[in-house]
Amino acid sequence: MVFVSSLTPPEPVKTTALQNLAAQPHRIFFFAGVVQSVLFVALIGLQYAGLVSLHVSVGLYHAYAMTFIVFTQFFAGFLLTTFPRYLSRPSASPKAYLPIVWLINGGGLLFMALSFVSAMALVVSMLMILAGYVKLCLLLLDFQTKSTVTNKSDTTWMLRAFALGLVGQLLFIADPFLSTYALALGVSFYLYLFFIVLIVSQKMMPFFAANTILGYSMNKSKHFLLFVFVALILKVILEALSINAFVADSALFGIITYELLKWRLPFRKSPAILWVLFLSIWWVPVGFGLFVVQDFSALVGHAIYLEKSPLHALALGYFTTVLVGFGTRVILGHSGRTPKADMYAVTLFGLIQAMALIRIIAGIFPQFGYLHAVLTVAVLWIVIFGLWSKRYIGILFEK
Repeated sequence: MVFVSSLTPPEPVKTTALQNLAAQPHRIFFFAGVVQSVLFVALIGLQYAGLVSLHVSVGLYHAYAMTFIVFTQFFAGFLLTTFPRYLSRPSASPKAYLPIVWLINGGGLLFMALSFVSAMALVVSMLMILAGYVKLCLLLLDFQTKSTVTNKSDTTWMLRAFALGLVGQLLFIADPFLSTYALALGVSFYLYLFFIVLIVSQKMMPFFAANTILGYSMNKSKHFLLFVFVALILKVILEALSINAFVADSALFGIITYELLKWRLPFRKSPAILWVLFLSIWWVPVGFGLFVVQDFSALVGHAIYLEKSPLHALALGYFTTVLVGFGTRVILGHSGRTPKADMYAVTLFGLIQAMALIRIIAGIFPQFGYLHAVLTVAVLWIVIFGLWSKRYIGILFEK
């Protein structure tokens, strides 16, 4: 006798593309980060081309927007996905992270509009973004405090970096009243953005290598992050006081280069999705090496001014390569696909390296078409993220 069940499996719940986008934190934050990055870079490109006129300094606009509206969203998406794994906690619910998305992006659009008004007006949008940022910090802290995991070293360092990002935002907000821009930039770029990217890199890159490459074992220094943190604090203080930061930059160059050599990341044995990440972190010695050259030349009385070349080696070469590398890996992995980088993806990574080199060379040799180089970099940024979106962003809207 054959028994046939009359029970039929329930139909899957139908969802819209927007509901799918909001269903996981990396989806909505990555999408918002891409949109905001294209908008902000397009506007700064139009400013350099003389087609629009911002009523705030380009430095303030560029530094704040890229740090707290663009890069923060990408790493918020990544960390809200990985923090629960690091700390053995349930994932965040949309009710917890969607208000953060609305505050940061609503504030971001307002920031763009108020850039045509005044620096004082920007404070309104910064306060809105700050509210979203505080909620993000509290959400990450909630994972930390409720976790029973014994080793919380890396997540503790990440939370310290986010706390310093909060300090950086407050300094930017105070700038129209107290002229705190130099300190705001140093704290936000080095102690927050650079440090959070480095913490994630030193946690994930050796881990990926050890889990992918047979025979590779992690060999990290116990106090690496502490030494880097102290040197970064020294650099920020010296630069805020307009004192030559040769000692701090030399220390950072030496500490980080030694650590990378110690890791022995296996470039040749790694698939493309890994070696592009391994490549990205070597932009860090390049950036601090350029700082050392600039500092030392000034000390000996033959100043070599490199403009913003060292900083862009970090921001374009390091941050952006890591952003696209981790972003690609997370999007593919969390959609049930195998994380990999085909020739299309590798070409995008190559374009990022070219973009970084163009911006670095423009700062070293500004007499040779500086403005054209900056505009080329802006166009390349938009092209790169446009092509990346064409391949990967649609996945974020899938069920």
